[in-house]
Amino acid sequence: METFDLLQTATKLVKLMGLLDQQADKILPQEIVSIVKLHSKLAVGAAWIPVPGADIAAGAAAIWGMYIRINGKIKLKVKDNVIKTIASGIGTNLLSYVAMSGVASSLKFIPGLGTLGGALIMSASQYAITLTAGWVYLKALCVLAEKNGPELDISKLNSAVKDVLSQKDLIKNIFEQAKKEGKKLR
Repeated sequence: METFDLLQTATKLVKLMGLLDQQADKILPQEIVSIVKLHSKLAVGAAWIPVPGADIAAGAAAIWGMYIRINGKIKLKVKDNVIKTIASGIGTNLLSYVAMSGVASSLKFIPGLGTLGGALIMSASQYAITLTAGWVYLKALCVLAEKNGPELDISKLNSAVKDVLSQKDLIKNIFEQAKKEGKKLR
């Protein structure tokens, strides 16, 4: 069974893309992991936006931005509209693991304690969604690279994402691990 190890997944992607060399073999995968973790933390910040709905939109933007930065690191050219489609598809699938995000966002309609409570509830969930979305994206890129080598067929990216997301038990496990990690950030 696969495990949730961002560095291992990023290293595999870099190898499959033929991007390893003497200097980059440890640095590039770690940079990719840093991108995923930074954007996950930005999503926690988004949870603290007091406007209901704007918090979820900012979390989605964090995922979209994360994919763009990962693509830049591995020198993958993907049109923005493709990234938005992939990000919204992954985000929508992962939201099913977090019914609380919508409830938490709507709590923000109650000034003061509602805003604070909504942000606290959403923080770990936003972190987990973004971290899991990063892992799913890296795994999907690995699936494509395993099939085609470093010349990825971007037209099949959506299909690769669906293949990764179809592993419901694994995704749920990864999400739960990421959520525990996100709770430590409070």
